[in-house]
Amino acid sequence: MMHSDNPRSALRRKHARLALVAGALAVAASGLPTRAMAADGDGWTFNGGPYVWGAGIRGHVGHSSTGTQFIKSDFADIARTVDMSAMLMGEARRGPYSVLADLMYIDTDTRNRLPADAPASKLEVESKTASGFLGGGYTVLGDESRRLDVAGGVRVWYSGTTIRLHGGPAGGSSGSDNATWADAMAGLRGHYAVNDRFWLSSWGMVGTGQSREDWDLAALAGWEFSPGFSAVLGYRAMGVDYRHDGFVYDIVQKGPLLGISGRF
Repeated sequence: MMHSDNPRSALRRKHARLALVAGALAVAASGLPTRAMAADGDGWTFNGGPYVWGAGIRGHVGHSSTGTQFIKSDFADIARTVDMSAMLMGEARRGPYSVLADLMYIDTDTRNRLPADAPASKLEVESKTASGFLGGGYTVLGDESRRLDVAGGVRVWYSGTTIRLHGGPAGGSSGSDNATWADAMAGLRGHYAVNDRFWLSSWGMVGTGQSREDWDLAALAGWEFSPGFSAVLGYRAMGVDYRHDGFVYDIVQKGPLLGISGRF
């Protein structure tokens, strides 16, 4: 089952995401003081930790040998389709400056029925995806308890997929391929301390490079249950559209996350 690209639709989606990030900036800026933190902070502080991400997936994958196929796995399907999903996020901060790192790995096995006119009845896709971001940020509004940062960096992706067709004339056909690519990213990050124990955090990043588009949105809430350690609950959505030499990885991953964050 082949799918053709729709450049106008892709452009509209990209503009909508850029507008969302710009809107977040306007809302955040309206409630923050206009004085940024002094550059001579007391020293570097570090925070971060591991997270479990219940991400459903939706989009298109393809190889030159099997064509491009649509796959989806909703949140209710996670226990059946996700073999492993984990994230590790960290930040080092001194005054208004920050160094950011983010690692993500998802191993999935999805199975979807194909339309009656397709050459096969079922599609199985095994996918291993890893992504790493390294960048920096600078506080443009706010102070230590509530701040808005501009951020930028590079995100590197790896995707390996195996596509198998079951039933029908094309049943038994399969193909495997993998690719690695990198994108430049830029966006906004916000942090708001509700009180001494509760905090909110969010970010919106968009970019491109070797992919057609790359974006990342998240909202988190944390509760400091012990000095220096917080339980974190949130929601994250990521999307990337990469196509090269017949390899297609045009996927949106989104879902709730749960983790522990430590501050040192």
